[in-house]
Order: sequence, then structure tokens, then C-alpha cells
Amino acid sequence: MQIDPTLCGEAPSSQNTILTALLCIGTFLSYLPQHIKILRRRSSDGLSPYFILLGTVGAGSNITNIILLQFIALQCCTVQTLGVCVASLLGIVQVCIQGLMFYITFVLYMVFFPEQNKYEPVGEETEEGSSEESSPLLRARSKGVATIEWQTALWVSAAVATHATVCLVMSTLLVAVVGPYSGPTRTWASLLGLFSLCLTCLQFFPQIIKTWRSKTVGALSIPMMLMQTPGGFLFAYSIAIRPGVNWSSWISTFVAATLQGVLLAICLVFEARAKQEQEQIQGQGENEGEDEFSTSPAVNEAVQGSQAEVNSEHEQEPADAVGSRSDDANP
Repeated sequence: MQIDPTLCGEAPSSQNTILTALLCIGTFLSYLPQHIKILRRRSSDGLSPYFILLGTVGAGSNITNIILLQFIALQCCTVQTLGVCVASLLGIVQVCIQGLMFYITFVLYMVFFPEQNKYEPVGEETEEGSSEESSPLLRARSKGVATIEWQTALWVSAAVATHATVCLVMSTLLVAVVGPYSGPTRTWASLLGLFSLCLTCLQFFPQIIKTWRSKTVGALSIPMMLMQTPGGFLFAYSIAIRPGVNWSSWISTFVAATLQGVLLAICLVFEARAKQEQEQIQGQGENEGEDEFSTSPAVNEAVQGSQAEVNSEHEQEPADAVGSRSDDANP
């Protein structure tokens, strides 16, 4: 069905288009350090499963919300030029990029979940490797006796899949049956937006608690937070100064940026502590190595032997000198 072009409104300004495009690029680049760190470490140890759950579910709700509320922008592309269409869809693209990048973080979290944290060890192998004690451990692992942490990760995975399925099926049915601009569809989109708002405000609390208790940064990316924290405040400010916008439109972004700043500060302190401890350990190792080298019997014998050779050479030099003079005196 052809849409009335008058319903599409005016095209976004060039300044707004450039700003939104830069935010899209910045959002994409800000998540890359987190993905790269997990891939390099080949471990997602240190990430809270509840942080992953709240972030992924909130991102899915936000994507569905923006698509339903901006559905008219999708239909207006049929009567607009390519440039105006792209500019009108940049708001949707920005939200989708952020959500999809967090979904990738969720996938990496599950794929690179530490193997040693998946199953509870029932028995330990002895030095002789007796089969009696090693077999219970093997039987436990083969039966899949999962740890609480791994069970939580599996539950998070199921919850994320269920939420994505419900959002997709429910939204498709509403758009197909009652239309994208009907009251039920708008209500559903508003509920998803409110749900995403709550999750965004609560998202960083589990990660802050986990990082504080473990005293380590783990798989968290400090460069990612260094980019996203000031970007979050700028994004909240850009929303707040728009006409017709109240505090409910930017408060979730401001709260999320504040909590991420707290998490960043904690990670910077623990990272500095870890580097300092590592330097101290290396310094102690070097000192111990020097002490062992200086007190080693073999080293002492070698030093004494070299000194004895030097002394013997000095004793032989005068005798050789006298002999040479006597030979010169007798033609």
C-alpha cells in the first residue's frame, strides 16, 4: 500500500544527520575492544551473567521499541529519495547497532565461557594417576554435573532466546493483524520501552558487585568503558537539549553512564593494583636470582679458581723477568 508523502514529515537536518552518523560509528567502535579482548583471552571470565542478561534483554526490547515506533520511517522510504531515507533511518540504525553489538558480546560470553568453571570436580587424581580416584571425576564430567555459575549462564542463554522470540512473534502478529499504528501495537512498544528503561538503569549493578568481589578486571575492556562513559553523558545531553523532551527521555542514559563510570573507576584501581603487584613479584624474582647466583657453590669455586690463576700468573712474572735479564747479560 502506497503511503501518503505528507505523513513522512520533513527530512532530518544535515547537522542532525552528521551527529547521528558519528554516534553510529562511535557506538560500533566502542564495542570492538570488548570483543577483541574476549577473543584474545579466549575466556569471558570476569563478566557477570546478570550483566549480560540485563544488557541483552534490554537491547532486544529497545530494538523492538524503536522499530515499532518508527515504522512509518520504514514505509516512507518507498516515497523518498535514497539520501532522505538513509537520514531518516539513522536513528533506528543507531539503536540496532548498539543492540546487535551487545548480542555479539552475549554470544562471545557463552562461547568462551571458562571450561574449568563449567563442572564441579568430584575427585582429584593422585600423583600415580590411579583410576579409582580419576574415574569419579570423569564420570561426573561425562554426566554434566554443572556448577552454579554455568547453570546460571545456561539459564541466561535460555532467557535471552525466549525474550527475543516473544518480541519477534508478538510484534509480527500485532503489525500483521491490527496494524503498526494501532493502539495495541503502540502500547506493546511503550511497554518494551519502559522495560528497557528499567533494565538499562539496573544493568551495571551486577557487574559492579562481581568486579568488586573478585578484585580483578577479568574480561572487561577498559578501553570500551573509556569510550562509552563520556559518550553516554554526551548522548544524554544531546537528548536533553532537544525541544519537547522531558527528563524521562534521557534519565536512563544518564544513569547508565554514571554506573558505567563507577565500574570504570573500580576497574582502573584494580588494574593499577595488579600491575604494581606484578612488578613487585618480578623485582623479587630478580633479586632472588641474583642472590642464588652469588651464593652458589659452583660460582664461588669458579671465582676462587680464577683468582688463584691470576695470583699464580703474577708470581711467575718476576721470575720470568729475571731470567730474561740474565740471558741478555751473557752474550
